[in-house]
Order: sequence, then C-alpha cells, then structure tokens
Amino acid sequence: MTTTPPAAAAAATPANFPCGPAAKRHIRQAFRNSNDARTTIADFQQSNGLHAAFSKAFGTVPAQELDPSPALDFLSHLGVSRHEVHTRVGAGLRSAIEDEIGRMPIAPLTIGSNGVPRPPSTPGEAGHRALLHLLKSAWQFRDVPELRPVLVCVLKRLGDFTPVPMLLRLGVKKSESTELRNADLVGQLGPHLQRLVWEADWDAKVESVGKGESSEEELTLGGCTILADMIRAPVASYLSDLSLEREADLAFVGTMSERRFATKFRRMVGAKEAEASGNAGETMSTLASMGVTKAASNTENNTEEKTDPFSAVAIASIKETVGSRPKLLGAVLDMLIAEHAAKGGGIGCAKKTTPDTENAETTTATDVASQASLLGGATNLSCTMVADVLLSFGHLPRTYEVLDIMARILDASVQSGSISDSAIAQVQGCLRTIFRPSESEKAHARPSPPGKDRAEGTKIKLSLKKAPTLFPDLPADDSEFERKLLQRVVKKAISLLKENDYQGLFLNPVTDEIAPGYSSIIETPMCIRTMEQKMLSSAYRSIDEFKDDTLLLFSNCCKYNVGAAGQWFRTEANRQKKIWRETIYPQSKSTLKVEAAKRKKRLKQKPKPPPLAFAPGKGAKPSVPTPTKRTKDGKEKEDAAISNLTAQDVKPLPPWKRRKTELEVPSLQCLASMLLADPFVVRVLLDRVQKILRADVLKEKSVPGGHPVLPSLFQLLNIGRISTQLCALKGKQSFIPDAGLRNVLTEGEEFSPYYESTRNCLPLVSKLLLDADLDRRMSINGDLYDAALQDACQRPEVMTDEWDRTSSLFDIRAVVEGALIHLLQPGNTSETAIKHQLPRFIAALDKLSGGNMLNERPFFVSLTNALLRYKSKLPHSIRDLVTGFMIRWLQAEGASATSAICSPLHECFMHLLNEWSALGNVVLPRDLLLSLSEEAVAASSRVQVGEKSETFAKLWTSDDDSFAAVKEQCTKMLAIVPEARAREWKEKIGIALDTDAAQT
Repeated sequence: MTTTPPAAAAAATPANFPCGPAAKRHIRQAFRNSNDARTTIADFQQSNGLHAAFSKAFGTVPAQELDPSPALDFLSHLGVSRHEVHTRVGAGLRSAIEDEIGRMPIAPLTIGSNGVPRPPSTPGEAGHRALLHLLKSAWQFRDVPELRPVLVCVLKRLGDFTPVPMLLRLGVKKSESTELRNADLVGQLGPHLQRLVWEADWDAKVESVGKGESSEEELTLGGCTILADMIRAPVASYLSDLSLEREADLAFVGTMSERRFATKFRRMVGAKEAEASGNAGETMSTLASMGVTKAASNTENNTEEKTDPFSAVAIASIKETVGSRPKLLGAVLDMLIAEHAAKGGGIGCAKKTTPDTENAETTTATDVASQASLLGGATNLSCTMVADVLLSFGHLPRTYEVLDIMARILDASVQSGSISDSAIAQVQGCLRTIFRPSESEKAHARPSPPGKDRAEGTKIKLSLKKAPTLFPDLPADDSEFERKLLQRVVKKAISLLKENDYQGLFLNPVTDEIAPGYSSIIETPMCIRTMEQKMLSSAYRSIDEFKDDTLLLFSNCCKYNVGAAGQWFRTEANRQKKIWRETIYPQSKSTLKVEAAKRKKRLKQKPKPPPLAFAPGKGAKPSVPTPTKRTKDGKEKEDAAISNLTAQDVKPLPPWKRRKTELEVPSLQCLASMLLADPFVVRVLLDRVQKILRADVLKEKSVPGGHPVLPSLFQLLNIGRISTQLCALKGKQSFIPDAGLRNVLTEGEEFSPYYESTRNCLPLVSKLLLDADLDRRMSINGDLYDAALQDACQRPEVMTDEWDRTSSLFDIRAVVEGALIHLLQPGNTSETAIKHQLPRFIAALDKLSGGNMLNERPFFVSLTNALLRYKSKLPHSIRDLVTGFMIRWLQAEGASATSAICSPLHECFMHLLNEWSALGNVVLPRDLLLSLSEEAVAASSRVQVGEKSETFAKLWTSDDDSFAAVKEQCTKMLAIVPEARAREWKEKIGIALDTDAAQT
C-alpha cells in the first residue's frame, strides 16, 4: 500500500466505519436508493471493504486490490474450508435479504390515465415498486441454486401482485414437451402461486382463441394448457372407473335398492389420501412428470395400497389442483363441457365403431351432437363428474349458486332412488333462473296466443278479469293454488265415480248409434270423459259447477231411459247418485275446506319467498339479486325461493331459444343440461316415467299429455339429451325444448320433435303397454284365457305403420326400452305371453331406432342384467326370442361390417352367452353356444352362416381398440369349450390358427 499526500484521517466513529447494525442500515439504505442490485453490491464492497477502511483510516489510497487468499488460507488452517466460508456468508446474506423482503410493505400501484403507474405516494406503493425492480434484477439468477431462494421469496411476497408477464414466463414449456422450462423454480413457489401460473396460462390461451390465433381445441383436455396437463390423468381415471362404468350403463333396474346409488363414495377419500393431500394422487404425479416436483417425493405414498375408488381419488386430485380458485374451477368445467360434446350421448362409442364416410368432412360437431342418444350410459360420465366437482368444491362462487342447488337436489334424488314432485318443481325453478332471458329479449318476445300453450283438452283460459276466488280468506294472488287444489279434488272425485261405475255406463259419450234418438231427447249430454277433460283444462271454477255436471249426468240417464225397458238403467243411476250425494261430494267439499285452512295457516306462519327470475305464469319481471347475508354453512336466504317449491308448482317450462353475443366461460346452460344428462339422474327420471305410465295413465285410462308431471319429466329428459348439442355450441346458443303440450305451433316457429314426442307419440306407448297387458290376460292363467279360447276376444295385431317417422324420438325409444326391460324381469310375464308381447316391442324399437340398435349399450347391459336374474330357471322360449332379435339387429342396414362386429350389441350378446353357459347346459348347452356365436359373427360380417369372415379374421389379428371388448368375450367363450371345438370354431370363422398361436 502506498501513501498519497496526507489527507485528513477519518475519525474512528460508527458513522465513518459502519459495522454490525450500522452496516446493515447502510446497505439497506443503499438498496432502497438503487435501481440495480448488482451495481449496488459492487459499489458497497468497494466503498466499505477492507481496502476502503484502511484508506479512510490512514488517509491513503490502495495501490492494488487486496488479495483475500491469505485470510482464506488462515481460515483453512483453522479447519474452515472456503466452501463453508462462502456458504455461511451467502446464507447469512440471503437470510438477511429474505427477512428484509418479508418486512417490506406492499400495496397496489396507482395507474394513471395513460396506463403508466404513478410515482409511489405511500410506503406500500414504494415497497411494491422496489420488489418489482428486485424481481427484474433477480430473474437472471433463476438457474443459480444459491440465489434462487431470493427470487422465490420476492415472488411469494408479491403473491397476487405478481405481474402477469412473469406468471406467463413461469408457465413456459420446453419445446415439444409438457415439462415446464422453469420447473424447479415453480416447484418451490407453493400451491397459491402455482395456481396463479395455471390461471395466467389459461387466460392467455382463452385470449388467443378469442382473437382467432389458436383453435378451440387448445381449451380442451387434449390442449396444451398447463391445467389440461394437470387434470388429464385424473379425468381419465374417473371416466375409466370400471365400477362406475358398470353402474352408469345400467339404465334400467328391477328394484329400488339397485336404483339407489351412494354418490358420496364417488367423492369420498380415505384418511391416507386425505392426510397426504398435496403430495400423493394423480395431480402431484402429473406435476412430477412435468418437472414441477420430484417424482421421488411420491414414492412412499404411491406404494401404499389405495382403498378408495378411482373416481374418489380423481376428484380429490382435481380439488387439490383447483383449490379455492373460481377461475380454475370454471376452466375445469369448461374442459368437461368440451369432453361431453365430443364423446357424450354415445357419440364416442359410435365414432369408434363407425368408419369415416364421404361426408365426414362436411359434418360438424354440432350435427354429430344432435344425434346423441338419451341413454348415454358410461359415455355421459363427464356429466357425473361435473356434479361431483361442484359438490366437492366447497363454498361455490355466487355465479354457481343456483347450479349448486340443482346439483344437490338431483344428488339427493339419485341417493334415494326416486325423484319427487317437489324435487321436479325445484329443478324447474333452477332451470328458469339459469335459462332466463335478458330484459331486451323479453320485451321483443312474441307472446303465445291464448289457448295455444297447452294441448287440446288441457287449455288454460286466459282473461284480463280476475276469476272469483273460491276462498275469500286467502290472499288475492293465490288463484293458482285454488285452481290446482280444485283440480286435484275433482280428479279424486272423478276417480271415485269410475270405481263405482262397474259397467262403465257413464264413462264415454252416448251417441245416436248406441242410443237411438238420444240427441233429440237430451239437450246437454254429459259423461265422465267430458268431465275429466273439463277438469284437465281447469274449466271448473268451483266445486258447485262440478256438482251440476254430475247431477246432469244422472238426470240425463233417467230422462232417456223411461218405461220398463229402462228400469235397470234408472236403478243404476240412482244407486250411483246416492253414493255421490252421501260420500263423494261431502268428502270433496271437506277436503277443499281443510286444505284451504292449512294454506291460510302456512301463509301466516311463513313469509312469502322472493319471486324467482323468469317465474312461470306470474308475469313478474326478473328480480335483480340483492346482497344477502350468508349463513354458517355458506347457503343464502335466497335459496328459499327454490327450496319452497312444492309438487303443486310442477309445470313445464315454456320453449325458449336465445343466441349470445357475450359468452360466459363456462356456460351455465351447458352445465345445467349436463346435470340432467347424468346417467344416474336419467335412470331415476325414466323410472318415474315408467311408474306414472303403469300406475296413473293405464289404470285411470287417462291421456298421457294431461298428466300434471309427465310432460315436465319428458322436458327434463330432452334437456339432458340436447346437452351434447348445447356443449358443442359452446354456449353460443341455448334453448329449452318444448314439452309437447301445444295443439298448434306458433306461426313462424320451427317444428320441434319434442312437441311430437309427448303429444302424438306417447299415446302409442300407452297403447303398446295396454296390448302387452291384454296378451298377458289372454294367456294361460289369465282372466281372459277362457274368452280367448272361445274367440270371444281377439289379440290386437302388431301394428308398425303407426310408428313411422319416429326415429328421431330418442325419449320415446328410451321409454319403450325401459318398458321391455320391466316386462322381462322375473315374475312380470309368462312363457306363453312373452311370445306375443316381445314382437310388439321389437317392432316399435325397429321403427324408433331406424333399424339400427348397434350402439344402444345401456339398453343391452340392462337387458343382460334382467335376463341373468332368472339364473337357471330361464325359460328357453325367452332365450330363443332374445337371441333371435339380437342376431337380427346385428344385420342393421346402413352399417358397415366393421361397425357391427365391434358394436356394443355384439359385445353384450357374447357376454350374455358366456354368462348363460356358466349356468350350465340346462340354460345354454355348449353346442348351442358355439352355433349362436357363429350366427352372430355371420350376421355382423354380412356373410352366410358357415362362410368365412375376412373382416372378423382381420380384426382378430389386429390391435384395434374398438374390437378389444368383443375379442375378450370371444376368448372367454373359447376357453370354456374343448380345444378341438375351439379350433373348429376358428376355422369356420376364418381365423388362421398359426397366427393366433403366435399371438398367444
């Protein structure tokens, strides 16, 4: 060290020679006033280093830089390595910096009108700006393990204030890989920041798709978003859960216990998985494959035996990925919407078994989705997953509240195995709120003409004048309750009239052909049918009007039947009139009085709930939801508007259609329709339809369209069926199908097949069930068997023309399929009756399906389940009939040989044969097993029995996934027959034995 001209030596004071806390304050102040951390550190080392201290103390200038090697050598002599020195110094500095970053205040920056942040005016804004500068400087050290913790500390301190460009940088992937470029850094950020990265990446893709720079495929499970990579494995695990697939394919079951499904097990995770949440499961293993975490951290947890179903683990993994971020929840639901549009409603199964056609290029996703089946079965498990994701999320955002209510109502119905009228009304209330039109659309909407909104015979008279109230004590606006109460009471009274009219004397209108001169004697004819029609159309405004019609009914009989010839008719009329006056009429009046008193009491005790948006029949404007206080369990008091709906509020929704200019992601209309397309919900709805048809429509001999609940059920089923179409439209267009009750379509309105379903074709189902019941009664042990032997009554012919042009009515097809499954349940038919009953159903299904039943997997799985309930007591006549029509359906016209061979029908047929064969030769001998399988292969291959099938042999030697299920069933069949017979079977089919042996 050389000296310069003597300068004034600095006094030995803490201000001149800062050390300890003073040095910390000095460097802290330097960092605050600096824009470049690297330059600040270099300047601080130069001005406060050992050389500078000596120069300041002695007033000299160092001639050269001091070499720290002697000091390091001295420390090494003491046993302290240079690495340890550097590590301790670096750790101390890093700890100090992290402590200082953690104490730094932070607040949002104020943005000026020009979009540029204004100068900081508060310590929080100053700290925010300083952290951003430090983040910019520290980013270059992201690959240095020793300095990376400082960058992580800055990012964690910024939290939600982390700039979006920085989040996008963190989410950049390696080229042609799903692994993140900064995987090690992202893995240290913690769940909150990681979810911010997923959100930023998703928002960037959404913006890119909106600008047309990327295709919509980027926002699906097959896209390249980080979130898609995260949940792809859990979704695949859920959708491929074998136990869940088997239950979903059982569209029709025989007992209530089979219909009940414990949905909580789909979402419940055991203690081991719950304890290891965040480290185990599909999500974190996906993180490991992306490089976000190390795979070694999951080794111990993955080796543990999992006791929970795959669906529960998948839902837990998705919940762990999404956390409490509403945007991530919406992204997951949007990807499930795209998944349902691509594969739901049996579309995925049809794509596998149907080869590409010439018009495949011109066929859009919406066109394909419009042909989706009502019975989607396992292909609709994405809808089930939507319900589980919503119900397991916890407290949902306000946007999803009505959807959550609807999911909870349907979930409770699935668990109980039945859906009540009040549950139907509440679901309709949710749909009215979700599908509500905007104010401008309601203003321009064309009102339906009076009397055209319901079917003929069920018209509601519209008048500007208020009808006189039946009960003056009730509120003036309670006319709807009065109408429904009176309708219910009159319906009960009519039912009692039918029971007392054993001979059906007053049931139908009397014509001059039956009673000569009747019209000239009786001025006002009356019958029970006429009274029933007036009841359905709400023509009775009081019980006295119904009383007048009933007395007129009996007086007309006595007036026409005079003299000795009419003595019996007059006696019968007086007998029924006496029962009416003494029993039926007093009970009806008493019921009206009691129910009115109960209603009045309820109105006094409980305040009227707020009106629903788009409420039916009220004409009220959609109310804007006001902020309400949340209860402890997260529910809102507004829920009472839906939960208070009862069976009296069941009413079909008016048909509605709307196009959207501003899309919401995800579409609530799509999600609501998916909840109704859940295979477990569809099973409950169809069971309710079957019960109504058998218990109400057939027994009471009423019109199906006039039933108070049946049209609503069909509308809910059709909303679920069009879910694939709504999802394919991505929420750009939403509509509610018509319930099928209107007599004439509104002028200019497009024809809807849903209108045709309920009004015109549902009576054909009633007729089909009546004919089947008549076949049972005319068979052995039936009450009409003797009359049939004497030709006193004849069986109705099997009619097929009446089912023409019904191939687009998927709801009617599902009802007929369910009725056939119910008929084939043990104890519901006889061996002699089934010979006449089954052809009726097969003829109807041929027309309803257009002759193509290849992809009706839920129907055939349910059919197999019903037939196997017979066990070894299966009648051979039923076996032969069932195998006969299944083989005939394999010859579906318009379908290729490949699609028929790989179809679910072929798989279920072979499975049924294997199960029958396992019951022994009493049910299905081995020779018959092989011959039936040969017939099935020949029918599906479009060749004659005994000819070799090149298509089947080619598929047998290929690795086609669509053929794997059929091949598995054929292999099981060959395993239970002698080897020689198996070789003979293969030779007949055309399978090369050497090739098959090589594969084995």
